[in-house]
Amino acid sequence: MTVYFYGRCSADENFDKGSSIKTQIEKSKAYAVIHNLTIDKEITESISGTIKFYNRPMGLELMNDLKKGDHIICSALDRFSRNTLDLLQTIEKFKRLKVNLHFAEFGNVTSSDAMGSVFVKLLSVFAEFYSKQCSEKQIATKQRLIKENRFTGGKKKFGYDLDQNNYYVPCEKEQQIIREMQLMRKRGKSYQKVAEEITVSTRKKFPVSWVHKILMREGVSA
Repeated sequence: MTVYFYGRCSADENFDKGSSIKTQIEKSKAYAVIHNLTIDKEITESISGTIKFYNRPMGLELMNDLKKGDHIICSALDRFSRNTLDLLQTIEKFKRLKVNLHFAEFGNVTSSDAMGSVFVKLLSVFAEFYSKQCSEKQIATKQRLIKENRFTGGKKKFGYDLDQNNYYVPCEKEQQIIREMQLMRKRGKSYQKVAEEITVSTRKKFPVSWVHKILMREGVSA
């Protein structure tokens, strides 16, 4: 019999004391002591809880190592999963394998009674609801930043630099290249031809798709 600790946090939660791996381990070890268990192996990963357990690198490794009678201790349900369907399917799979899944919040869910099963389903629904709510907030924030002409992450827009508050400000050197592209299009040159000539003049690769995207963004009609 092997007792595993499974801990998870997303990139945004790495520095959140309430969700940190260290806090999760402490809670799980305290739970293990109370239930006369000793954690033999600690498995942790930084990944979204909405990703199916079997599709996570460490989740897959754990699934392949499990054997009958093993125990998995997780500090909280949302640390294990925020995907309702995947959570319930994983719990059923553990039941068939005779593997014990514990949440420090409320105990062993693979050997629980009918009330315990209902409790797990209710908690998983709330966990997924919270995840979707966070996602909606992120989308709303990104849309607001776009309206304010501010950087939203990833690669910045060609033709612009960022000021100290992450607002886009024109980059004259790149704006000159954009004006050359616009002039070529007004003279009837194809996007392919514009891309080729700009690539030669700047000595920097400008794919046709990139040229098209930049010109559409800057208000040049197809």
